Amino acid sequence: MLGISIILTLKLFKQGNSRFNAFVFFTIGASLWFIAEQIWTIYDVYHTDPFPSIADIFYLSAYPFFIIFFLISLKPIRKNISKKIWLFSFILSFAFCIPSIIACLDSLQTNDSLDVTAKSIALSYPILSSFQLVPVVVGIMFLAKKDVSYFWMLLLFGFLIYCISDTFFLFSQLNNSYYDGHPVDVMYLYSFTFLIYALYNRLKLTNNSDIESQEMFTDKIKFETITKFGIPLTLMMFSLIVIISLISAFYYNFDNQFSADYVVPGVIVMITIFFAIIFILNKNMTRFVQMKTKELEEQKNNLTHIIDKKTQDLLKAERLSTIGELSGRLAHDLRNPLSVIKISLDLLKQSPADTKISDDVTTKRLELIESSVERISHQIDDVLDYVRNSPLKLSKRSIRKIILGSIEKISIPHNIKILVSDSDAEINCDYIKIDAAFINLILNSIQANPEGGTIEIKIKSDHDNVVVDFIDSGSGIPDEVMDKLFEPLFTTKQQGTGLGLASCKNIVELHKGKITVKNNPTTFTVRLPKNLES
Repeated sequence: MLGISIILTLKLFKQGNSRFNAFVFFTIGASLWFIAEQIWTIYDVYHTDPFPSIADIFYLSAYPFFIIFFLISLKPIRKNISKKIWLFSFILSFAFCIPSIIACLDSLQTNDSLDVTAKSIALSYPILSSFQLVPVVVGIMFLAKKDVSYFWMLLLFGFLIYCISDTFFLFSQLNNSYYDGHPVDVMYLYSFTFLIYALYNRLKLTNNSDIESQEMFTDKIKFETITKFGIPLTLMMFSLIVIISLISAFYYNFDNQFSADYVVPGVIVMITIFFAIIFILNKNMTRFVQMKTKELEEQKNNLTHIIDKKTQDLLKAERLSTIGELSGRLAHDLRNPLSVIKISLDLLKQSPADTKISDDVTTKRLELIESSVERISHQIDDVLDYVRNSPLKLSKRSIRKIILGSIEKISIPHNIKILVSDSDAEINCDYIKIDAAFINLILNSIQANPEGGTIEIKIKSDHDNVVVDFIDSGSGIPDEVMDKLFEPLFTTKQQGTGLGLASCKNIVELHKGKITVKNNPTTFTVRLPKNLES
């Protein structure tokens, strides 16, 4: 038990676990127990049995450390423990001590074979056990209301049995009936078996890094099997060992020594029963965990399906809402260029019969019509690109050729210079959609440079992705609108649908890519996977 507690304490220290402080006190208490046992072993070698002895001092010194261990361990739930629970635990624990006190006082009056010091030390066992029993009772009462873990269930009941054993030990000492192999030794052995297995189980928990909290009464591993059957089975085993011990004590004369022939088989039977029950519980828990894991997987799949469906419904509703809002904006935005076209056509009709197309006035009116038509066409393309949500038609394409093709489709102002890097890479993409996104980004850069300037398009690639930067020499984007640029219907232009960049973002995300923007200089960055699968 000492070896396991030392290893456990060191592991908790390395992990920075808050329970380390509590287990330091437990390990010190276990060390004092161990020293006491070694001293008693030496006494057995020399066939002496002094009482009281140095071993008793070490044993009694262990109690305060175990009490501190329990008090620290109870700290996380101290606020949940009412005064009534503390009062009940104190009354129950010290009521347990009353028979020992009465027996000790009676022995002081009738038995002169033990001096006052010896009887006081004998009496110290149940008194200190009573103090130790208080946090144990509190812990058991808490676990009765909550799900419990192996470790704390076994540890608490191990100490409970140990406290009861101390009382039996006191009575046997007071009437000089204690001997090696006494039934109380079986109870002590049984309590140590509980404690050793509890520490071993707690040590296994330290190997699981996924457990967020391994504190007292807050272990995250909770099983229905233990909750329903753990406490009753433990109480049943405890009752069985007490009954066997009492029957043995009364059936055999205390004046006769208990031989190993009587004690060892009983111990083997009890330990066998204990480990058989543990094995069955472990097997049931494994089956229970597998069943719960399967249920959770099914629930996860169902929730994923529901979330996907709800997401699609929300996107559809958002798209319809956007289209409704867009229709009102289009009616307003298209009215101006249509008015220009109508007026220009009326003026052309009123021109003299000998008017030629090459006339300056006629040419100017035709240019107005052309620019208005381009404006309408661009707005309609923005709407169609955003609303259209057709499946991707993937094919291998040169990213540089796509960019050059996009530039050719745009009427570049004479005061704008576009530079495209010589590097290239192939990507699996929907050419029409990516081309539309690049046209939008280039047009956006042109519109950001009304006074003229330079647009630089850089192409970079790594093993999995292609990165395209659209860098312009414009005045930049205000910080307050940076986060809204890709929102549908958001625009800073007097003439625009607010769908251009939203459409770009939609197309890039359909390709499992990402689009970002930054200032100084203004740079739109598009990251696309090279080998997108349909």
